[in-house]
Amino acid sequence: MRAGRGAPAIAVLGCYGAVGRSVVRRLREAGTGPLRLGGRDLDRVRALIGTGPGGPAGAEAATGGGVTGAAATGAGGMEAGAGADEAVAVDLRDAAALAAFCEGCHVVVNCAGPSSRILDTVARAALAAGAHYVDVAGDAAVRDRLTAAGLPAGSAGRVDAGLVVVLSAGMMPGLSALLPRHLAGQGFDRVDRLTAHVGGVDRFTPAAALDYVASLSDGYATPLAAWRGHQVIPRASRPRRGVELPHFPGRVNAYPYLSAEAERLARSLGFAEVEWSSVFDGELTLAALARLHDLDADTAAGELVRTSRLEAFGRTPYFQMVFRMEGEAAGRPVTRTLVARAADSYELSAAVAVLAAGAVLRGLVRPGLHDAADVLDAGAVFQALLDDPAVTRLEVVDGVAPAAEVEEGVL
Repeated sequence: MRAGRGAPAIAVLGCYGAVGRSVVRRLREAGTGPLRLGGRDLDRVRALIGTGPGGPAGAEAATGGGVTGAAATGAGGMEAGAGADEAVAVDLRDAAALAAFCEGCHVVVNCAGPSSRILDTVARAALAAGAHYVDVAGDAAVRDRLTAAGLPAGSAGRVDAGLVVVLSAGMMPGLSALLPRHLAGQGFDRVDRLTAHVGGVDRFTPAAALDYVASLSDGYATPLAAWRGHQVIPRASRPRRGVELPHFPGRVNAYPYLSAEAERLARSLGFAEVEWSSVFDGELTLAALARLHDLDADTAAGELVRTSRLEAFGRTPYFQMVFRMEGEAAGRPVTRTLVARAADSYELSAAVAVLAAGAVLRGLVRPGLHDAADVLDAGAVFQALLDDPAVTRLEVVDGVAPAAEVEEGVL
């Protein structure tokens, strides 16, 4: 690693996006720094870097600086207050700028999107600069490209011995495997069946919408499939409209699918059956999904952004993950349910990304290529979320509890 003394501990790319802003806030709250923050729009990076502890304003207040937000501009377009975080203008299409952004950092956290188009671009730049890498997204396609480049999964790679790459360090994939792993350890001798309902009233960002559209055709997920009899069964399920689901308010719509992550989870924990559905609390977004196959990717993503915003208008947003697990303990059948709720999915992604970056920074992850769910301790993640103010509900209950109400109101 080519990071010297005083170098930024963590560089956050895409720092002013929905996930990136939360990652920066959480890193500052944890006292991690200094940070290097990057994005295409330097004014937006500057605006972020001047807020909260660790930004130029906070640093100058501590040192008696006379001009709030004053910064020095250095090589590569980097700006920093004395002893403060750095602001960097970086475009992913500019290889030299991306290399300069990664140079000298201990860990690069990629919050930029869409992941389906960025692929391994940032990962390669980070590794070439001698930095560890954490990706909030980055699933099978990124893994395959890095493996082909000589970084075998779970072991030290030939790209640069001793470096760590952690992919899928977000809400899904990531937390969507960690929470079921935690639940499986709550008094089960054997687990047989998992039913997952994930969603609510949540806005798509443009990048998230593009990734969602890509996931429908890039092998990440198989629509309407389920895991039954220890194998994938295509078209085993059908969408359900206007259904009442435990822990969701009122009637919602459920769209079933089986992701590659859910399949890996089923194999590793030994489930005979897994049923997984996206939940849409409203009709507009689900109706838009039905029209996507007639549209190009950019138009389809724009439609998802538009309809999700209309769906959320005048309502209290929420994002919820409900995992019901059935199995056996002491020879008797057991059913337990884990419920996690936050104001939006982006806070959950940021929470996992920061936990992964912290683990890498502390040397708790062995060198090589990993998924976050394979290297983070599921129980420790659950405990961290219990203490997280952005998580409004997190609990494990016996059986299947009745629906939990979510307040509706004008924003």
